[in-house]
Amino acid sequence: MRISTAEIFGNGIGTINDRQGELSRVQQQLATGRRMLTPSDDPSGAVQALKFRERIAAVEQFARNASLGSNRLEQEETVLAQMSDAVSRVRELTLQAANATQSNESRAAIAREIRQVTAGLVDAANSRDANGEYLFAGNRTGSRPFVQNASGAIEYLGDAAQRRIALSPDRSVAVGDSGEIFMNLPQGNGRFSVTPAADNSGTGRVVGAEIIDPTAIDGSTFRIEITAEGGYEVYDAADDLVASGPVAADQAIDIGGRRILLEGSPAPGDRFDVAPAGRVSLFDAVDAIAAALEQPRNGPAQRAQLQHGIDRGLENLDQALSRLLEVRTDVGARLNTIDSQGIVNDDQKLQLQTLLSSIEDLDFAEAISRFNLQQVALQAAQQTYVQLGRLSLFDFLR
Repeated sequence: MRISTAEIFGNGIGTINDRQGELSRVQQQLATGRRMLTPSDDPSGAVQALKFRERIAAVEQFARNASLGSNRLEQEETVLAQMSDAVSRVRELTLQAANATQSNESRAAIAREIRQVTAGLVDAANSRDANGEYLFAGNRTGSRPFVQNASGAIEYLGDAAQRRIALSPDRSVAVGDSGEIFMNLPQGNGRFSVTPAADNSGTGRVVGAEIIDPTAIDGSTFRIEITAEGGYEVYDAADDLVASGPVAADQAIDIGGRRILLEGSPAPGDRFDVAPAGRVSLFDAVDAIAAALEQPRNGPAQRAQLQHGIDRGLENLDQALSRLLEVRTDVGARLNTIDSQGIVNDDQKLQLQTLLSSIEDLDFAEAISRFNLQQVALQAAQQTYVQLGRLSLFDFLR
């Protein structure tokens, strides 16, 4: 078999190119720190790496969701704290107005301050987050949720939905609350209310309304009428007499699981209506207190009506404070959920990155050894090529 000079040179150049290619590949591995430069280097490893990268990207998205949700909930908690402070201030002013030494003018001044606090409550309820979206609008975050209607009352224009974000494939958390939390507060004790008739002429007022038998409470309505003999009669919705007795100090009136205590001196013909507790908005509850304080109260009967309005207002404010505290507690629980899931996600991300590193990352010690070996191999190929290049007939004749 004859080997031509061209074949000898071609083989030498091919060997040098192969050694240079292998050296270049090791250099790229060292420069990038990655074992796999292309999927063909390790097809099965490339598939696994792709899956791990997708899972890491999902965990990172969950982390971004958690950050956004945490910021929004922290802002909501701040707003709720401000509103709680405002309601507490209204309660202080209401108690101040209940003092018998207050005049019509001083109560009117207190009412003006209460109305200023009301305006602040509306502004707080219309707070926005960092993205300019309303916090308490449900899913209608682009529109102002609380507005004043033609009658002067505060109206809610949002919906009852709660926005949620995903913290993991199987776990989500609400990152907002609907403005309904301010609009549907239970009145009084939350189960029933007692309201004196507007034309009562006596000084009798309700100082106690409690539940003594929860199983007997239903949607029934009653009216208590003061008789000419100084007693009381209780009629149901069908005008049937269901109870009667004398009106005396420290004597309670028990009606269908309810206990009502009157104070003062009710006049014959005075009436007190007992009905299931309704619902009232936070803003209407505060506005009702201001309206009651703005009305001049000159006689004993009018002052009794004022005191009843103050007592009812204080009950409603207590319900509002309880609701705000309940929501703040729930917001805190959601923040804790985000924090705990964040720790889980961080651990999961670290595990995925460790697995991905075991597939993709380069063993530098081994790669440096290969780099040195490839350098020696390239130098040997080059030296061999030089020596083979001298084995021509012309060199022999020389």
